[in-house]
Amino acid sequence: MQQPQLDHQPPLPFGPPQKHRQQAALLLEAVLNEAIEPRVAINRWPENHGLEDPSLDCAYQVLWHFESDETQQKTEIFYMDAQLELIRQVANALKANQDLPDHILYTYLKQTPVRFYYPRSFWGASLQAAQTLLQESLRIVTRAWALLPQQR
Repeated sequence: MQQPQLDHQPPLPFGPPQKHRQQAALLLEAVLNEAIEPRVAINRWPENHGLEDPSLDCAYQVLWHFESDETQQKTEIFYMDAQLELIRQVANALKANQDLPDHILYTYLKQTPVRFYYPRSFWGASLQAAQTLLQESLRIVTRAWALLPQQR
């Protein structure tokens, strides 16, 4: 009898994906308990070191939206309640090492194709690009200088 094909790989029972989900769940719970501010949780978000995890990407976006919607939270009381409940659901799923429900993944990953959770540090890539640009500029200036007539 043939095994059914899965659309995605199930999470590993132990190892980095579970560790990252546990760290993220603790951060979300700390935000819910008002132990830390959302921006602190965003800055402490676990790096994935190249391991793709749509649930962590989505959880990061949920937290980021919670932080950025401060004005709307003050004017619409039920909006704040809905966001807190969503964060609670996300934290519980991550804590249990479960994938987030499809309706949450769809809302944050399919409708908003922006990825806020990068497989490597944004700053590292930016600094590397700046270094490459600087080296290329130096090479061009050196060649241009060599072509100038020598004044004596």
